[in-house]
Amino acid sequence: MKKSLSICKCGIPLLVTLLFLSSCHKAITAPETQLTSTEQTSSISSSESSLSSADAEESTSSSDQDPISPGFSSASFISADDDLALEFKKLPGVTKVERRSAFNQNQYILSFDMPIDHNDPGKGTFTQRMYVYYKDKDAPNMFNVGGYDLYYGSYDGDFYDEMEPLFSKTYNCNFFEAEYRFDGLSKPQGFQNEKTDYWEYLTCAQASEDFHTMIESMKTLFSGKWCFEGMSKGGEFTAYHLSRYPDDADLFLAECAMLDLGQNTPGLCEYVYSTAGDDRYGKEKAQEYRDLLLEFQVEMIKHRDDLEDKYYDLATNYYSVVFAPAFTKEILFDCTVLDARYVYQYDSTDTPEGDYFKRMREVLDLKDANGASERAMFVDKACDLLTDLYGPWQYAYSEHDTISDPESGNLYGFLFQCFFEDGYYNYDFSYLRQALEKDGSGASLYITEEMEPDVYGYRIPEHHKNLFSYSPDVRNARRRAVENTTTPLILVNGLSDIYQAAEIKESKNPNTHIFNIPSSFHDECTLDYLSEEQFKEYDAIVREALGI
Repeated sequence: MKKSLSICKCGIPLLVTLLFLSSCHKAITAPETQLTSTEQTSSISSSESSLSSADAEESTSSSDQDPISPGFSSASFISADDDLALEFKKLPGVTKVERRSAFNQNQYILSFDMPIDHNDPGKGTFTQRMYVYYKDKDAPNMFNVGGYDLYYGSYDGDFYDEMEPLFSKTYNCNFFEAEYRFDGLSKPQGFQNEKTDYWEYLTCAQASEDFHTMIESMKTLFSGKWCFEGMSKGGEFTAYHLSRYPDDADLFLAECAMLDLGQNTPGLCEYVYSTAGDDRYGKEKAQEYRDLLLEFQVEMIKHRDDLEDKYYDLATNYYSVVFAPAFTKEILFDCTVLDARYVYQYDSTDTPEGDYFKRMREVLDLKDANGASERAMFVDKACDLLTDLYGPWQYAYSEHDTISDPESGNLYGFLFQCFFEDGYYNYDFSYLRQALEKDGSGASLYITEEMEPDVYGYRIPEHHKNLFSYSPDVRNARRRAVENTTTPLILVNGLSDIYQAAEIKESKNPNTHIFNIPSSFHDECTLDYLSEEQFKEYDAIVREALGI
């Protein structure tokens, strides 16, 4: 069973060769190359896993990565001392200017001394990083928020030139990529999942202050107009930031953004089992895929005695993930089977791992096998497919893995924010429960109807749940931004994406421009998937807003 080397930042595993458009708009013709892990191992010392402001002046921390990824910079940071770097060093809040040894002359990593709590700067600071790809001081500017660790800041110059975000390439923008607070290397010293220290400051409001501070600093040097952009989690945040700082940019751009996502938001399962894939594959083929998915899920539950312990061992020993105490092996298995629904997040008929629907049929062909070798093959293929569809790291509270890297992403931070303010879908097992009853085998789910509202929360340990409760303020702010903005806002939605249930698809606000792409999945909500007519309208909005 092959270990997945990468995680999509919206919650589905990808191998390094999977064609994937990142939260920063990677060109669709190039392979995924960033290696991430879902959490930092607790054995990494704080000096390795984070940099305080004081450390920023002393350390030249290594960020070596797996060299198998083409174009990925496995080089350590070096100080940047050219003329532009010297200008960067004079900017408000900037404490260090670096580059990777494989960067070209226009690429930089800037470090900011950022308050842990913007409401009380006396509580200390942490080093927060921002990647810069420089074009010209008078050029338009694209400020990207992915919501996680630095993505483009991990590539060398030549590869970045191939993978430059399509928006910044099309409109010749300076490109700024901000690392999200408490992710990657942008963490306070001593920040750990096992503690409660600092977690109360992992909020959208605090992150918005971070990015406002960065933009204000950059505006003292760059004279062009600004686009604030994000995809997926970053797209959600784009609308939120618009509600707080509409003057930070002249244009806000959010793609595949689940802006109407709240606590236990319904609709995802209804879409999966009723109309998912209709626009992508045609109604007949889509119905065939939906039936196949449900049959696969039913058989996984029917064979849980063969699969559950094997899968849990795979998760905890092979993948080295650690779950919150309430997230038991029974809950893991039920959730993993249900979350095979994420087959509708990307085009699962054309992946390097093989057509997921074809692989479902291969597993089902072995479900009644009697021979020991065939039974073993069934178990292996089933666990392998479940892992590729929605791996155990998606639920992980932390990960203790020898390949963990202090610069890689922190998926638990994403789960934490979803639970407390960003929002999350409800776990609706009703379709699967009804199918099991219809099957008549007597097989059943461990998770009851009464448990369903609490399922997402089982991922969050009690010592974090006690920090604060879910608030709808972020969701309400995103909605207000869409309906009330006077600054141009572009939303691009993929209507074949599993997340489409929480996208805002229409607005009466003349300043909100919504482009719905019927056949697009999660990674296809970008300008290169617009129709010719849509692109003309989109292009005109961008050029007017940015003065191009």
